[in-house]
Amino acid sequence: MSKTPPLSNAGRPRPAGTSGAPANRKKISKRLEKIARQIKDSDEFVSHVAGLCNHYRRELALRGGAAQAAMRQSTRTFHKHALALSLWLQRAHESNTTSIEREALNKMGAAALRPQTAQALDWLLRATEMAAESISKMSRRRNDEDGTVLRIVAEGLRVTFDHHGLKVLTGGPDQPTDAVRLLDAIAKDAGDSALGPDAAKAALRDTKRPQAA
Repeated sequence: MSKTPPLSNAGRPRPAGTSGAPANRKKISKRLEKIARQIKDSDEFVSHVAGLCNHYRRELALRGGAAQAAMRQSTRTFHKHALALSLWLQRAHESNTTSIEREALNKMGAAALRPQTAQALDWLLRATEMAAESISKMSRRRNDEDGTVLRIVAEGLRVTFDHHGLKVLTGGPDQPTDAVRLLDAIAKDAGDSALGPDAAKAALRDTKRPQAA
């Protein structure tokens, strides 16, 4: 009994709502693809969105590369030594006068400077907390402080909307429009977690093309 030959790709039915774009389009998160398809269920449109997202990710990586890594390392060094010194001073200021740290402080002739060292301890404790918080923020945030990358991607999204016959609306203060929602999702998928709808709306309004609404 002869077997039925498998269908070629050309003979397979296409999923509803797709345009037949190449299957090897750029990868994006399921969340971003879902938002893109809610706006236009087209493989070509999703591929264009993925291209914008990958461009955003590459630019952020270039801007937040060596300089950001060096800054994080420098802050970690400060945090390490400030924490060690604060712990040392804490032991020196404990009520137990036989502590090694207290004896060392006395040997250095710094006993008369205990009020000043107490102030230094307070400063070190606060500085250590601030350094830890700064390290955490730098680990989460990418370096696009002037918004250049965001504006470039916003312009690219406007071009993409025009190409697919979609209007770029920035809307009012209530629910974000499709363009605002998609730009915000692109930024977050690229790693710019600090961006929000308001920043996305402002970037779209600043693009050079005439505003559609």
